[in-house]
Amino acid sequence: MESTVDTIKIDLQTVGFDSSPQLAEQVKSELNRLLRFRKDIVAADFYLSEDGSNPQTNKLVRWRLGVPGNDLFAEARTASWSSSLREAGEKLRRQFVD
Repeated sequence: MESTVDTIKIDLQTVGFDSSPQLAEQVKSELNRLLRFRKDIVAADFYLSEDGSNPQTNKLVRWRLGVPGNDLFAEARTASWSSSLREAGEKLRRQFVD
């Protein structure tokens, strides 16, 4: 599923399940949080999958940000989509500061 926030192209891919409008809104919300720290983001790719049998760690989010220079990447695995998105977003934000 492709969409945009401001001028940022978002590519949301889900594996093994269908994306819901609520999940798409969570993705956009987390991207908007990062925009407070960095304005030169041109693309965001999200890869979401459910894997493993442990319900505490079966929501995997891989997130790539297209920025000038080298792209940034983070991933997180937790029990919910919102916490996985938030954790991956925090990992990306720390890459801005470093």
